[in-house]
Amino acid sequence: MHDETGTAADKKVQVMPRFAEFNASSLRRTSAVEGAFPWRGQTVTLIRIDAKGIVTQATRITEKRTMLAQAGPKDLILAAWPGQWSQDVFLVDDLKAAREEVG
Repeated sequence: MHDETGTAADKKVQVMPRFAEFNASSLRRTSAVEGAFPWRGQTVTLIRIDAKGIVTQATRITEKRTMLAQAGPKDLILAAWPGQWSQDVFLVDDLKAAREEVG
């Protein structure tokens, strides 16, 4: 029950449920992009959901570099890349390659 004033308890951070692993089978993989995935592109945004459920995004190259360096094997990393008619979302399935490409 909420009151008009709102209490500290009402302002708790929402935590995602824990999953054994993420199922991203419906997403394309960055390693499957013909040519090379545009990791350094200004229109590419990376999204990380870490093992604790904390969600972050990176748009600048320095942010992307930091995010990929901190990413662990239980984290979900997604890459959003604008397509011709819609926003495409990819699973980052090769962290080592992504780290090498970002520098």
